[in-house]
Amino acid sequence: MDALFDQVLAWVSGHPGWAYAAIFAVAMGESTAIIGLIVPGVVLLLGTGALITTGAIAFWPAFAAAVIGAVVGDGLSYGLGRHYKLRLRGIWPFCRYPESLDQGIAFFARHGTWSVVIGRFAGPSRAFTPLVAGMLDMSPRRFFTADIASAMAQILTYFIPGMVLGASLKLAAEAAVRLAILGLLLAGTLWFIFWAAHRVYRLLAPHAGHWLQRLLRWADLHPGLGGLALALADPTHPDARALTGLAFLLLLGTLLLGAVTGLTLFGPRELALNLAALDLGQSLHTPLGNRLMIALAAFGAPIVVLPMVLLVYAWLRWRGDEHRGHYWLATAAFPLAATLVLGALLAVPRPDLGLHLALPWSFPSGPVVLATSVYGFLAIAIARGLAAPLRWVPYALATTLITAVAGARVYLGAEWLTSVINSIALGLVWVAALGLAFRRHSRLALRPGALAAVAAIGLAAGLSLHDAVTGDRDRERLTPAPRIATLEHRAWQGAAWARLPRHREDLSQRHRHPLTIQYAGDPALLTEALAGSGWQPAPLLDWGSALRLLSPSLPLAEIPVIPQVHDGRHEALILARPTGADHREVLRLWPTRWRLTDGAPLWVGNVTRQHRGLLLNLIVVPTTDTHDFRLPAEFERELPGLRLRAASGDGPLRIEEEPARAPPEP
Repeated sequence: MDALFDQVLAWVSGHPGWAYAAIFAVAMGESTAIIGLIVPGVVLLLGTGALITTGAIAFWPAFAAAVIGAVVGDGLSYGLGRHYKLRLRGIWPFCRYPESLDQGIAFFARHGTWSVVIGRFAGPSRAFTPLVAGMLDMSPRRFFTADIASAMAQILTYFIPGMVLGASLKLAAEAAVRLAILGLLLAGTLWFIFWAAHRVYRLLAPHAGHWLQRLLRWADLHPGLGGLALALADPTHPDARALTGLAFLLLLGTLLLGAVTGLTLFGPRELALNLAALDLGQSLHTPLGNRLMIALAAFGAPIVVLPMVLLVYAWLRWRGDEHRGHYWLATAAFPLAATLVLGALLAVPRPDLGLHLALPWSFPSGPVVLATSVYGFLAIAIARGLAAPLRWVPYALATTLITAVAGARVYLGAEWLTSVINSIALGLVWVAALGLAFRRHSRLALRPGALAAVAAIGLAAGLSLHDAVTGDRDRERLTPAPRIATLEHRAWQGAAWARLPRHREDLSQRHRHPLTIQYAGDPALLTEALAGSGWQPAPLLDWGSALRLLSPSLPLAEIPVIPQVHDGRHEALILARPTGADHREVLRLWPTRWRLTDGAPLWVGNVTRQHRGLLLNLIVVPTTDTHDFRLPAEFERELPGLRLRAASGDGPLRIEEEPARAPPEP
């Protein structure tokens, strides 16, 4: 991605006039009737925002070109509508697809002049709105007043996300492409899940009553299992025995399904899908990404969820609603019991990553089943008291949160993908049955606002408790333990140095950042040895120093160094030495899994050169020169007290502490 972006950037920098002309043409085509259906204007204008961030093109000329292009395109459509009026119905493609004009006319009838503004963002046929405005004889003054204002707003909605994307790509080259990809995947997936939940609800909700009647008719014809269905669906039927039986049957059925699946597939490690998901998650690991995913996984932890369950139960008892309180307790009781019983019986192993988790099995995933059951049932209870147009919102939010917990567990390698999917299915079956019984047996809806507030307070209390009690331990338990390997000292000084990584591992930077240093010993000794040559611990990027990135007047030596990722970890040591107001050299060391037989840890690193980069002439980005990784000419002379050995060819410089010499014999 970054290579393609660099090529586009080079062309635009060399042909800025053509770039502005292209922006005008894209915006005009995207706004013109019929043509706008085939021009990928959104993507191209988002890309324009990314180019603005790099400084290849200026914001105001690009903004003006895009707005003028959009207004010209709309003006052409408006003129066609005024000229042809109703004769448009006989012209292709409107003669073949008359509903496109009908939708535009109906949209205009509802919103009037605001159709020009709304239609640019959310109308059913955005490119046809100006056409319909002309067809219906809207005055030019009213049309162009609304059109120019909406065009300016629309172009900003394209440019701003593109500028954020451009800044992300620029920062990703310095920090971690993995983190940028993880952020895009996470945001895109959760947005899609939220959108899909809305669509699925709108698709299924109108048919729920019909399906319930069919369930009741089936129950009348099948007195065996039908009695269980009748207990759930019939509001006059006592439900305690039925729900207990349902829980037992669900456990038994899942046990049989798991056993058969295990015998058929010979374990989750044999599934290519599981291995691919595990490899993808591990390949995206970064320290910041790991903290984010551990935080998302916490939403399924019992220490977070159970305080919310208990607080809602206490609130229901306080209201005198003990019956519904028992439903609420059942949502959490079943996942906890199912996790222990099914996990012990099936014993599906986790991925072998060295995680130190309380339970050794992958299925059921306790956090995923618990999140699915509790958040799913909470959505059912809240949605019942909402107006019909808003009932999809709690379902979409619950689905998004459940997906976040499940995705975080797969990313961290805590469970296999198939185990997480089956855990969601297990939770959904329980919450669907419990939710159906709850809705049929509870005549009055709970106050949705009060229930949501109590649940939110309980969830906040659970998160605070988790952070105070188990937060640090969770980060340790969910971090893979490196498998330590050893090297003989003589072998490392010979050819075995080649077993260590030769390049920084970060997806697109995989073969672009060579590791030119290997060091055996304590990094503090290396820091002490280099101090006399101007090398000092670099200012690191954190919440306190981030504001310096907004100070272009500061010398580069005072701008914090953006951490880089190698093999999912940040540097253990960063030293910097200024070589001018706008340039500096940076030495980085990363830990490895290798040790010498005498116990000395082996580190890999390099020395890079950075120059001042600017985003929008406002944000300073210390930019690494990816074409020069040579060690400074005087670097070896700056290491007194350390033993050096240069490898042949393009191998790294090997550095180690000089062993203490025995005193001479008298």
